[in-house]
Amino acid sequence: MNVGEKIKYQRKRLGLTQTELGDMIGVKKSAVAKWEKGVVTNLKKTTIAKLADIFEVKPSYFIMDDEKLYNDIEVSYVKVPLYEALCCGNGGFVDDNIIDMIPVPSKGLSKSAKYFAQYASGESMKDAGISDGDLLVFEKVNKVDDGVIGCFCTDTNTATCKKYKELNGIIMLQPMNADFDPVVVDPLNSNIRCLGKLKKVIKDFNWED
Repeated sequence: MNVGEKIKYQRKRLGLTQTELGDMIGVKKSAVAKWEKGVVTNLKKTTIAKLADIFEVKPSYFIMDDEKLYNDIEVSYVKVPLYEALCCGNGGFVDDNIIDMIPVPSKGLSKSAKYFAQYASGESMKDAGISDGDLLVFEKVNKVDDGVIGCFCTDTNTATCKKYKELNGIIMLQPMNADFDPVVVDPLNSNIRCLGKLKKVIKDFNWED
């Protein structure tokens, strides 16, 4: 999607009118309409920052046309669903959770496997080289081996990226940052579901205020 399509998609996802979005940013409805039609594509950084804050995405989401970028540098890619952080009631994702179909480099990915992506939030996995805003690509699996980083959904219905550890029947979702505590799960009394194992970390594009 181009920038205008992304703005329109995100606006509709939140159930906002063009007038409501314009009021939140401080512009008229006509300005939002021009953005969505592609009439205006060179948005100010302050506008991009406001849009990113409203839609809870990284500013680079509105700056980079990832497909064009990969084509320009001749990198082959595949499109995978980009999910929100929330799981549905059964501890998985549904189509309504999809934010976008996003291109990711295909190197190292199997044609027979299925993948999905999420943006990293926070610094709990920084010692594994995962920073806030990085794009994480997971292979869809329902189980990972001990010590493997994966995407999991627990009773909170929030998908989280952690290292899987199991000891004496107790599961620990281990952060890779000493400032954070592990999530301890007793599978007999709590619900936990593995959604996928980490395959790629795509660093955020360099966007500055």
